[in-house]
Amino acid sequence: MRLPLIAAATACSAVSEGPKGRAPHHSISDSGLADGPLVHQFSFAVVADPHVTGPGEHLDRLGRAVDWIHNHRDEHDLHFAVILGDICWGSGFALAHESLNDLTIPWVPVMGDNVIQTGGASTFHHTFSSQINRLRTQLDGFELAPTPVPNPERGGESWLQNIRFQYGDVQFLAADWNSRQVHAFWGQTPDLHNFDGGTWPWLEGELAAAVTAKQNSVVLLSHIPLFEGPGGLTEEEAEVAVELLAAHEQAIWANLAGHLHIDSSMTWERAGIEIHVTDATWDDANRVRVVDVSANNRRVAFDHWVVDVP
Repeated sequence: MRLPLIAAATACSAVSEGPKGRAPHHSISDSGLADGPLVHQFSFAVVADPHVTGPGEHLDRLGRAVDWIHNHRDEHDLHFAVILGDICWGSGFALAHESLNDLTIPWVPVMGDNVIQTGGASTFHHTFSSQINRLRTQLDGFELAPTPVPNPERGGESWLQNIRFQYGDVQFLAADWNSRQVHAFWGQTPDLHNFDGGTWPWLEGELAAAVTAKQNSVVLLSHIPLFEGPGGLTEEEAEVAVELLAAHEQAIWANLAGHLHIDSSMTWERAGIEIHVTDATWDDANRVRVVDVSANNRRVAFDHWVVDVP
């Protein structure tokens, strides 16, 4: 399913590849003077939008991304992988789960909008429940927020997938912004789900409780990236988001996302966060993003680049 959100895609400046396949970037975390030398802690892999709907090329391309992560795990010190949405739907659930189970490091499944649009939210939850249970033993403080929850905006219940875990000095918060409106355009835009039990109150609570002794020690994960403008948050939603995120801008490094089917980076200046979008595995170049995490006694720093999977 190709996004019609051209305005959203062009709102992010595309990242060109630098030497050795690294994408140049300007990180908030790299600015200012450190109190001590930065020391490598760990690295992790980012995969986005496999779009597995059954046997075939999309599944094969996901398999090649999985193989690349396995084969380069030690080289890049990869400790876990995050799969940022639109993993599978239709007849692809079991196939995608089986392919991702070939990973020899923990992997975190994030729900995407296409699952909602095809009526598969509960199937996603139950398909990956075994992996969620496994992650509770593999990642510190791993927790999936209670789901389903009553959705007063859409009626009925919604299988929101909001996840938190800690690794090294970093708190990871995977937030479900996927709209529960089934619509060709509006169904692909972010929704804060700002109601009791929803994503926004969950994020407010997690940010308030996060251990943020070091600068840039929080990473937001999602399928749909957070941004304002066409294809993004409404003006009212953006004001709500800016108020919260700007209050925590010293703690939050970036929002890592997929959805747009391009590699891109931007800074949401008003919110004080970076946004890094990883290209889809299923379309054109099959890419994986590697994120290297270092820290000192004052701050966490991130280096990241995209790799073309053969």
